[in-house]
Amino acid sequence: MAEAILTENRRRSRFWLYTPFVLLLLVAIAWSVAWFVIRNRAAESLDAWLAAEAQKGWQWTCTDRTVAGYPFRIEIICNTLDLKQGAVTASFGRTEAIAQVYQPRLVIAEIAGPLRASDGKVNVQGEWKLMQASIHASPTGLQRLSIAANAPKFNVTGLLPQEIATSGERLELHLRPNPSRASEKAYDTAIFVKQARIPLLDTLIGGAEPTDLNADLTATQVVGFQGRPVAEELERWRIAGGTLDILMLSGAKGPRRIEAKGRLNLDEEHRPAGQLSLAAAGLDGLIGKVTGNRTGGALLGALLGQNQRAPEKTNGQPQLATLPPLTLNNGFLAMGPFVIPNVRLQPLY
Repeated sequence: MAEAILTENRRRSRFWLYTPFVLLLLVAIAWSVAWFVIRNRAAESLDAWLAAEAQKGWQWTCTDRTVAGYPFRIEIICNTLDLKQGAVTASFGRTEAIAQVYQPRLVIAEIAGPLRASDGKVNVQGEWKLMQASIHASPTGLQRLSIAANAPKFNVTGLLPQEIATSGERLELHLRPNPSRASEKAYDTAIFVKQARIPLLDTLIGGAEPTDLNADLTATQVVGFQGRPVAEELERWRIAGGTLDILMLSGAKGPRRIEAKGRLNLDEEHRPAGQLSLAAAGLDGLIGKVTGNRTGGALLGALLGQNQRAPEKTNGQPQLATLPPLTLNNGFLAMGPFVIPNVRLQPLY
């Protein structure tokens, strides 16, 4: 009898000894099955989304698509990613998008260059060392988009008579719908560019120093990308009464600094219009170029506080002087009551 009881106890002890491992194995098998189900559903959802986008005219092409990420992620990888919508075409290099299975509405993407985009008139080419993006979505749509790029370089042709070439150390962009101005279809944008080199800006204000730029903007009447050429989209935005609120725009280029706030829009002749509040330091060279070094330039320079006296400094930087409001109206620029000579704003399209 004692031997039987001992044998039974041994069986029970072994049962409890192996039970955790058996349960763990069952959980692993169940999770593996669930992950493959989720993977297949993700692929089916992507195919359905691509088909729906194609019906709207958005032709996305993901070459050599793979879906991976086991056990806790869903990774969708495209060797190249192309888009065609109306007159607009765009292409990227290898693109990898990742979402956790327990947080599917947060997508992290890594995008390789080069970028080639065109609307038939304006052409953009870009490259970078590393570009990452995060997309926060909800059942109602986009909540926030963030993009960060190291060592970006862009070339734009067709927008201005001359080519626009830019490069920098880092670029950050953040975009979100403005929750308090939903009726205006408003979006908030924050842009940061570190150590940007912009030859066009060097020519305008002088100096070859890199530029740091910060901008907090709110644009109204934004309806999302529709695949129209830039000129058509700007005209739609103008007719809808779109505005660009500049909450803060600041730039620093060597000893030259400027800050601006205000609101801009487009007039009936497709020219920028509106008013900006400015503060600046070290813009003597720009004033000379604008006024053609005429006598009026000295008066304007005095009004802007850019006289020959060395400006006071704060933390080693020239102190900003508050300027009269800058008004853009009917193609003219006016600083306070004085119209700036030799400057005439041209239509953007």
